[in-house]
Amino acid sequence: MSVRELFYALMLTVLIGWLLSIGQSIILPVVIALMLAYVLFGASESLARWPLFRLLPFWMRYLIVLVLIGLATVFLGLVAIDNLRSIAASAPTYQQNAIKLVGQASAMIGLQDVPTWDTLRELTVDRIDIGSVSLNLLSSVASISGYVVLVATYVLFILLERGTFGQKLAIILSDGEERGAAQAIFVRINRQVVTYLSTKTMINVLLAVLSYVIMRFADVEYAVFWALMIGLLNYIPYVGSFLGVGIVVVFVLLQSGAWQHAGLALILLTAAQVYVGNWVEPRLMSRSLNLSPLVVLLSLVVWSNLWGVLGAIIAVPMTSIVIIILAAFPRSRFVPVLLSRNGEI
Repeated sequence: MSVRELFYALMLTVLIGWLLSIGQSIILPVVIALMLAYVLFGASESLARWPLFRLLPFWMRYLIVLVLIGLATVFLGLVAIDNLRSIAASAPTYQQNAIKLVGQASAMIGLQDVPTWDTLRELTVDRIDIGSVSLNLLSSVASISGYVVLVATYVLFILLERGTFGQKLAIILSDGEERGAAQAIFVRINRQVVTYLSTKTMINVLLAVLSYVIMRFADVEYAVFWALMIGLLNYIPYVGSFLGVGIVVVFVLLQSGAWQHAGLALILLTAAQVYVGNWVEPRLMSRSLNLSPLVVLLSLVVWSNLWGVLGAIIAVPMTSIVIIILAAFPRSRFVPVLLSRNGEI
């Protein structure tokens, strides 16, 4: 690749990044819908392996998967609402424990004047504009509801259009060799994304179960809720693990008012994260993902800056798609080689 071609490639990359950023409100819902459609495809194919569902038409398998996902979503929502209400009801207890912990920390570092709850409240809660926060919260809820409806509509139309995609591709690419190469790219993307999402989901379920067992052993309240939160946050590479454990440890501090209890929870939950992240995940992901850890971290930074939290969640599959497309062209093949874990693409 010449210097001129490299310059053009860099300019094209910057232009694409700029378009993805300013077009977030249009592009991101479509991308999320495609990812959800991949999940439906993969789950439907998994159902087809069972003798009971093998004879069912594809639309009925999709319907079964949609119902199961809907029931799971409702269950998770009810669990979250119930636990958040219980946590809010226990707020006075957490307040007293927070005061005690602040006093202990102040004594440890030699502060003469121990901050009172009134002082802490003046520095934190009293500075929050409740009216503004409430309006922003209501606006966010309305925005999320509209976003969910939009994404669900896109998913429906993607499923309806799936059967005609091959015919359209055949019309666009009349040359048999080009059509075969394009189909191979789409097949590889489908397989990569479906495998990644299904494998990541299995890993997160395992992590959630381990975290639940640990929290029950450590006598942490609302263990189901916190385990679900840890499992969901683990979709965000690296950062999600630290965030999930950190939130639970802070809650344990407020629940018990004991540094030892929080330390035990920190050690055990971190051990579970290390086991899943350093032993289970590399062995399962090695079949579906060949990205170096540095590339995963960089992709997380790039996509989260472009599309926020949702960008962080889909950073790895989006990077995999980019690598598959670049690997299909000889002039750009060196990029996937550099981004891969072992040079194989």
